[in-house]
Amino acid sequence: MPRGNRASLIASGIALLLAASLAISQPALAQGRLAIIIDDIGYNLVLGKRSADLTGDFTLAVLPFTPHGVELAERAHKRGKEIMLHAPMSNRHNYPLGRGGLVMGMERSEFLAVLRRNLANIPYVKGVNNHMGSLLTEQAEPMGWLMEELKQRQLYFVDSRTSAQTQALIMAEQIQLPSRRRDVFLDDERTRANIQFQLLRALKQASKQGTAIAIGHPYPETLAELEQLQPLLDQFDVQLVKASQLMIKAPPQTAKRKVRHKNDICLAPPMGLWPQVWAPIDPFAVDQLLVAAGIEHRNVKK
Repeated sequence: MPRGNRASLIASGIALLLAASLAISQPALAQGRLAIIIDDIGYNLVLGKRSADLTGDFTLAVLPFTPHGVELAERAHKRGKEIMLHAPMSNRHNYPLGRGGLVMGMERSEFLAVLRRNLANIPYVKGVNNHMGSLLTEQAEPMGWLMEELKQRQLYFVDSRTSAQTQALIMAEQIQLPSRRRDVFLDDERTRANIQFQLLRALKQASKQGTAIAIGHPYPETLAELEQLQPLLDQFDVQLVKASQLMIKAPPQTAKRKVRHKNDICLAPPMGLWPQVWAPIDPFAVDQLLVAAGIEHRNVKK
């Protein structure tokens, strides 16, 4: 065999061996992707820190102008978590919104001013989801204002879907804003058995359909399950990813989604996360609350 041909064959053989070695050494990509958003961060410091310290690409949705929102967003960001603004929106149950609420009847200028203050209050925000909003998300006009502002800021939107009549994704689709809806609430019933069941639902959907978004809260029961999540991810061949990695510009059949579960709502925040000292005080009077709790004003942007 001529020397040139022999050298060529040897080089080809080495290339094939290297390619096979790389294929063996690199783990296969997971078949499904799951984003888990933890809502209502900012009221409870201990549980907020526990959420920020979770292992993996969790996404934390932080309420604006809460006593610990800025601190927890900073902590979570340092630990590689993605940060969202958990924007309070008016609801059909008269639950209090706290400071930064987007409510029915606002003019466009007032709506945008409140939204912009909320966004400025929480650092490292990559996207927005609605806190409650069973009333406001049904209104096309303010949802249009919201989506236009988010598109200008290159942020995404996740519809927590607290109403089956939500207009949020419809308005997002019209302007091709990266957006998505929540698929599963992990802890609409705050029991370990229910949380485990809902987590399995989310994992099965991610494995079967390719992607899923689940939302939970910083309850001790929920965090206990999430702290043991990795074996389940491995079992279902699912990768935990940041919410931004699952955004799409035009989700199909947005208006035809199935109706939510009876208890499938996000409270204001769940009363279990409210500091006890706040109970007898008007939840809208944030400055009074800070004084009563002995918290210095410099930690909260006004």
